[in-house]
Amino acid sequence: MTGIATQSIDSPQRRGLGSDGRDAPTLSRKAARVASACRAVVTARARLRRQSRPSGRLGVLYLLETGGPGGAERMLLDLAENLGPGWEPVVGVMKAGWLQSHAALAGIPCAMVSGNGLGDLDVLERLLETVETHEIDVIHAHEFYMSMIGSLVSVVTGIPLVVTVHGKSYYPDKRRRRVACRMVAASAAAVVTVSQDLRNFFCRTTGTSLDRVQVIYNGIDLRSSGHSLRNVELLDSVGIPRQAQIVGTVGSLYPVKGHLDLIRAARTIVTQRPTTHVVILGRGALHDALTAEAKALGIRDRIHLLGYRQDVKEWLGAMDVFTMPSLSEGLPLSLLEAMAAGLPPVVTEVGGMPEVVRDRETGFIVPPRNVESLADRISLLLGNPSLATRMGAAARDRILDRFTLDRMVAAYRGVYGPAVERSVTKRRIPKRAGET
Repeated sequence: MTGIATQSIDSPQRRGLGSDGRDAPTLSRKAARVASACRAVVTARARLRRQSRPSGRLGVLYLLETGGPGGAERMLLDLAENLGPGWEPVVGVMKAGWLQSHAALAGIPCAMVSGNGLGDLDVLERLLETVETHEIDVIHAHEFYMSMIGSLVSVVTGIPLVVTVHGKSYYPDKRRRRVACRMVAASAAAVVTVSQDLRNFFCRTTGTSLDRVQVIYNGIDLRSSGHSLRNVELLDSVGIPRQAQIVGTVGSLYPVKGHLDLIRAARTIVTQRPTTHVVILGRGALHDALTAEAKALGIRDRIHLLGYRQDVKEWLGAMDVFTMPSLSEGLPLSLLEAMAAGLPPVVTEVGGMPEVVRDRETGFIVPPRNVESLADRISLLLGNPSLATRMGAAARDRILDRFTLDRMVAAYRGVYGPAVERSVTKRRIPKRAGET
C-alpha cells in the first residue's frame, strides 16, 4: 500500500507549489484519506480471511478495462454466462458500454470500478467493496491494467488471482510494464494465454518462466454456429449482386488487422474473379483511409465497409471465403466462428491462427504483409468451389474437435477450483486464546 499512497499524493514541489504551507489543509485531507483507505484495506483483509465461504458456491469476479465490443469482451461474457451451477459471476467494468449492457441482459451483476489509474485509491476501494459485497472467491483479470489492479486486490485480501493475456500490445513497450507483468505472474494463482504463440511471447518479453503460464484456447458456442443459407435480401440492402462471390472478414478497423493489405489484394482478385465483392465487418479509425485506398485502386464499388454488425452470423452465411490478413493476433473468435460456419479461411502466419488453421487442409496460411500470396490463395478458393467446400468442412470439424465453448469453460473451472482450495487453506487463521 505504501507505493499506492505515494503515487496518490504529490509533493508541493512536484505540484509546482511553494513550501510556505498554504496547501497544508489539502495535503492533510489527502493524507487522511490515504490513511482511511489503508485502514479499510486492513479491515477488509481480516474480515475476508476469517469469513466462512458458503459450501457449493464460488463467486468469480471478472475484470476488463475496455467496454467492447471486441474479442476479449465477448470471450469474458461467454465464460461468465456458461460457468454452470454453483458458480456466481460478477463483472467489474471501468466504463459503460457493450460489456456492461450485455452482462446486464444476461442477468450477471455488474460493478462500476472506474478511476484515474493504478495510483487511484478509488479503484482499489471500489474493488474491495465489490469483493466483499459479492463474496468473491476468485478474481479473473484480463489484459494488463486489470491484471495490475487485480493483483493489488489479491495481495490485500488473499483471494486468488487468475490472469488471462489476450494479445501482444501495450505491456512489452516499457521496461516497468514488463517488470510489473513478471511480478504479477509470480504471485498469481494462474496465468493463462489464449495461444501457444502468445505464451512464448509473453514469457520471452517479461522474463516469466514458461512453467508459470498455461494455454487455454478460446472457444465458441456451437449451438449458434453452423452453415446458413445466403440471405439475398441482406445483399440487396448493401448493393451487392445476389450472384456475387464474397470474401469477408470481421475485425476492428485498426492497422494491426491488415485491412489495407486485403483491399490491395482485392484489386488482383477482382481481375481474376470479376464477380468478387469484399465485405469488412467492424468499426474503427481506419474507415476513411480504407475507403480512400479502394477509390485510388478503382475498386470502391467492390469494397463494403459495413461497420459493427449484430448479424455477423448471417453475413458468414453469405461469404464464400473468410480471411484475416492480420499483422498480429491472439486467438480471434471471428476466425473460430467462420470456420465453425464451414468457411475456408485464408489467414496470415501470426499469433495463434496457425494453431487453428492447418495449411492446405482446413484453409491456407500466408505470410503477413504479402499481398500477392493473399490474393493468390483467395482467388484459388473462389475458382475451385469443390476445394473450398472440402476445406470448409474440415475447418468446421477442427473447431468441433478443439475450440468449443464447453471445452474452454471446463478448462477455466479446472483452474478456479484448485486456486480457491489453496487460498482457503492459506486464509484459515486459528483463533487466538479468548476469541469467540
